[in-house]
Amino acid sequence: MNPTLETLAGFITGAGAVLLVALLYFRKGRKERRFDERYEAVHTKARTISWGITVIVLALMWLGALIFEGVALAFVLVASAYGIMLISYAVAVMILNKRL
Repeated sequence: MNPTLETLAGFITGAGAVLLVALLYFRKGRKERRFDERYEAVHTKARTISWGITVIVLALMWLGALIFEGVALAFVLVASAYGIMLISYAVAVMILNKRL
């Protein structure tokens, strides 16, 4: 498999697009103070709370799966655990933004 001109051009274009987006993200983030200590503290604590809630929910779901087995149950459990994680993270961010 020899690299063709199209492959190299696609790689260079993709890398350039990623670098441009990263540059714009960090430039805008610096203006919005997205990388200061308060932002980091809020999101670190929010992730900790969210993961704690997710572990408890997963343990309860595991017990539920042991009691009520079903074919579609695994998908429902994983999808609902992911949804609960995202919701708990959003709630924790809102609460910690008001406190810190």
